[in-house]
Amino acid sequence: MILYKYMSLSGAKKAIETSSIGFTHLEDFNDPFECTAFGFKEQPRSFTSPKIAQNACRNRFSRGYAVLSLTRQPLNSLMWAHYGDSHQGVVVGIDVDEANLNCLSNNFIPYQLGEVIYTKTKPQNDLNIISNDRLMKIGQNMAFEGNMFNLAKRAFLYKSLDWAYEEEVRVVKEVKSLKASYHSGEGVFGDFNKITIAGRPLYCFSIPKSSIKEVYLGKNIYKNISRAAIVSQDEYALLIQSWKKQGIEIYYCECDMNSWDLKKRVSN
Repeated sequence: MILYKYMSLSGAKKAIETSSIGFTHLEDFNDPFECTAFGFKEQPRSFTSPKIAQNACRNRFSRGYAVLSLTRQPLNSLMWAHYGDSHQGVVVGIDVDEANLNCLSNNFIPYQLGEVIYTKTKPQNDLNIISNDRLMKIGQNMAFEGNMFNLAKRAFLYKSLDWAYEEEVRVVKEVKSLKASYHSGEGVFGDFNKITIAGRPLYCFSIPKSSIKEVYLGKNIYKNISRAAIVSQDEYALLIQSWKKQGIEIYYCECDMNSWDLKKRVSN
């Protein structure tokens, strides 16, 4: 199955050159409600309030795991505006099976279990407050199953209905065991190359070159060439040709004259 990642042109250039895709901590996402859908209920004999339990779980889940956000739709105008550098960027199509993002042993949440659930209201008052023992186990390579399933689903896969246009599919990986600390330390750790961008960690996960199948070029991509460290149209043309030589299908995005939709045109 092919799923899609919206990027800037410079980000796509780097991702394809290095055959890697970026995972991010939840707390670095742009939605302040991330990881707040636990719905813990008040328990008379508990010394922990639902709010304290939520904050503790949010901290553990965000620090212990990193998330790759993908989508099913490469021609969504709002997604292009918000994540595709205002239609000046790129959408990269990845074969998630070939990239091994489907494996239960290597992914805390593989893509086939990572459909985001969009709701008008949050889950409320239906989960027991987590024990300290279970709290400490979060981030320790626990399986996404059994007692952990519902808690992890609330942490990573519930979002407001306002975000439904994204058609998001997530892949979650455990990163707590990496030797580098959360806000400092860079380097290669197994399948990850950890870097820091604007003070935030990005975990670049290595994928096979052959798993990168498609590239969609934004309608206004020519406005962004200089910001991608490409200084001429000739360099841009060489970049596109190099992607084609890797077997990547290249599409140009255009506005449909008869609707509000984007359409794709195959590159010559």
